[in-house]
Amino acid sequence: MKLLHFLCISIFTLPAYAHGPTPQKTDQSALIDATPDVVWNALSEPCAIADWHPQVAQCHAEGQLKRRLTLKNGKSIVEEVDEILPDAMSISYRLGSDSDIEALPVSSLTGRIKVKIEAGKAEVTWITRYYRADTTNEPPEGMDDAAAQLSVNSYVKEGLSGLEAFLVRK
Repeated sequence: MKLLHFLCISIFTLPAYAHGPTPQKTDQSALIDATPDVVWNALSEPCAIADWHPQVAQCHAEGQLKRRLTLKNGKSIVEEVDEILPDAMSISYRLGSDSDIEALPVSSLTGRIKVKIEAGKAEVTWITRYYRADTTNEPPEGMDDAAAQLSVNSYVKEGLSGLEAFLVRK
């Protein structure tokens, strides 16, 4: 009877320990002292990111919808645009499967960058959703949720700061 009781408890409690990765998110925004049109131009030109993002060393565009970014750490990511809405000043993209996992330790990532007018300035909102690089139940350090969050948060925050600094210099 004790064995049966133990098995019943195990059947219902063990699945709670066997879960995969949890979705992560980064939502950041910056109020930039520039017109939304000027900001949109810096965002919508595929390789302009190399001019304003501190982590990006080089950009190679494959048309308007795909670009390979070589980061200053020597690793590269591929961004594939899902949607460009010029009237709404919004770009939605995802990380391509041929991205280097050491560049951003995520297994998948979708993002949206949107510009709108706020108090006579341009408010830029950058939203990402992603999963850690290693989607097993026990990811190694550097491929876990903490590494993914740190890396993506840094990439977005530095991107927004770099965009603002670039536009203020213009």
